[in-house]
Amino acid sequence: MNPIQMIRPPSRTSLFLIVYGLLCYFLFLLAGIPAQQVWQLIPQQNKAQLQISHIEGSLWSGKINNLQINRLPLGQLNWNLKLLPLFLGRIDLDTKIHGPLGKLQSRLTLSTDGSLKATALKGRIPAKSLNPYTLPATLQGDISLNIQKLLFQNKQKLQLQGDMHWRNASISMLQTVELGDVQLLARADGDGSILHINNEKSALGIEGSVKLSADGRYSVSLALSNRDSGRKDIRNLLQMLGRADAAGKVHIQRQGRLQLGFQ
Repeated sequence: MNPIQMIRPPSRTSLFLIVYGLLCYFLFLLAGIPAQQVWQLIPQQNKAQLQISHIEGSLWSGKINNLQINRLPLGQLNWNLKLLPLFLGRIDLDTKIHGPLGKLQSRLTLSTDGSLKATALKGRIPAKSLNPYTLPATLQGDISLNIQKLLFQNKQKLQLQGDMHWRNASISMLQTVELGDVQLLARADGDGSILHINNEKSALGIEGSVKLSADGRYSVSLALSNRDSGRKDIRNLLQMLGRADAAGKVHIQRQGRLQLGFQ
């Protein structure tokens, strides 16, 4: 008998056990990769906009202390890496953030095309934590987030789907203006997003929208009104902001650009 004919091909069970063993070994190697080494793989131009004080844990489960992105302090970031999406060319992380912005949690997905998707983004942040970015105006109140989906790809996509509530809202400049409870409903609009704004429980009425484009440009269109004719302070404020239309509303139009993403 030919010796070659005596060699039998491996059975399906044997092949499965071999592949399973190699996969377990591969995962064992990955599990031992320190998170600090993963940090070293981030391109230097991206690190310029990230600041951390300490990183610990492994590729699968780790923690970053005192994380800042574009000088925005986030605090402590904990993550857990999901296994199955790796075989589909995606990186899925369950993340939790606890710091100056309050508590946030979300599922983050990083794709090979450079896009970032956040789903089930929930949390509550104090409005005053945004004051460094709103000066000379200062904010008060609490902002709760319930974002079903956020899709971001640098200068290509900025899509939001969800709602935000700013409770006990107020803005202070020369005087403090109470805004009551402000609601923002966000939805995708082409490659960008549009946020519809209205408020209640305030003598100063607000309604309008904010459009965000993928390259960071924004357009604000608001209509302000005095819901309490006895409030002289609101009437004076509206007179300073502009001329009222036939319905007694003062229209505010603003445009600009936000610095988004990594350059």
